[in-house]
Amino acid sequence: MTVGQRVAQKRKELGLSQEELGERLGVSRQAIYKWEADQTLPEIEKLVNLSKLFSVPVGWLLGVEEEPSQENSGELTEEQLKMAEEIAKRYIDAIPQPEPPKKRRKWPFVVAAVVLIGVFWHLFGRLDGLGSQYNSLQSSIGNISESVNRQINGIAGRVESILEAQNTLVADWKADYTPDYRANGITFPLRAVPKTYEEGMTAIFVLESAGERFEAPVEPGADHAFSGAVTCPLTDDIRLSVVFVSADGTRQTQLLEQYSMLYSGSFPNANIEGGLLWQDIFVGDTLSADDHISCSISTRDCAVADIRCGLFRDNALATWYEPANGGASAQLPVFRRPQVTLERGHVYCEALVVTDEYGRERVYPNISIAWNETRRQWDIFAPGNVISLDNDPAHWSY
Repeated sequence: MTVGQRVAQKRKELGLSQEELGERLGVSRQAIYKWEADQTLPEIEKLVNLSKLFSVPVGWLLGVEEEPSQENSGELTEEQLKMAEEIAKRYIDAIPQPEPPKKRRKWPFVVAAVVLIGVFWHLFGRLDGLGSQYNSLQSSIGNISESVNRQINGIAGRVESILEAQNTLVADWKADYTPDYRANGITFPLRAVPKTYEEGMTAIFVLESAGERFEAPVEPGADHAFSGAVTCPLTDDIRLSVVFVSADGTRQTQLLEQYSMLYSGSFPNANIEGGLLWQDIFVGDTLSADDHISCSISTRDCAVADIRCGLFRDNALATWYEPANGGASAQLPVFRRPQVTLERGHVYCEALVVTDEYGRERVYPNISIAWNETRRQWDIFAPGNVISLDNDPAHWSY
């Protein structure tokens, strides 16, 4: 089984929905879906929390360790029953054969049975006690290991900080940024002071974004500080560096900062509540009509100008849903799903198309489904190389 299948198996054994499991772990339902669909792997911290919640080793979740057997439930296992029968047989065989039985001599067998029951009870009590001690020992070892790992990580972090401070080329630096969402650009006002200044030294501020390099040569000012600004396209991966150029042309480069998710993080956050996962919305291959396709919207840097909801087949629009309460003008938009017949052999998902106040569009897909021939029902589909479930409108047709 994959990691996702193991997570799904244990979640279902506990009777938890994806949303309930997400609440216990402090993640969204979409994150749980992506784990179970093997689109992403849980972080180390989440794997540890999953192992505690499911009472299995982390190694079992990763597929490198067998699942431990369950503790004794109070009923005798087949091996324990065989052992008890063997002990009873040996005990009875060891008793000398009596003369023809008399009623008054039946009591030794009653006493023997009582003694055997007491022995077995004591034996299995000892086994349960040993199991509890073993589990306690395992827990203690796990706590010690976690503590040691934290200490090692803390020491490693301090050593890394010391080495960075020793090797840095700057004594001080500062960077702000001002995004221009309409032009999809971002400007960084910068200031950097070299640790060692030489007469005639100049500097170049460098931004790397979307595979392109943008430079701004600057001259020193008061206190040998270099100040300037450089602009580049707004993307999710921007690297900021300063290059100090000595009078003889020697160049030394210092990475100052690496920014991530500046582009994606500027969009509103939107989600469809519920969706296609519930089997009770299907009648055969027909998706029943629903007047309550609810959405949740949270704005960040940009307000929502328009929001649409639709059903997509293989990333291409199958049908738009009609707004049921004002669409983008509502605080929590609700859409009306028409009755739709799905075609087997295709992948379907409901998705929101959101336009922000600067005219930028972004797609927010929900869970995708396809016909599962083995289970004979519409089921969660794990996207492959053809179906894309990202937010880039270029990967969607509508």
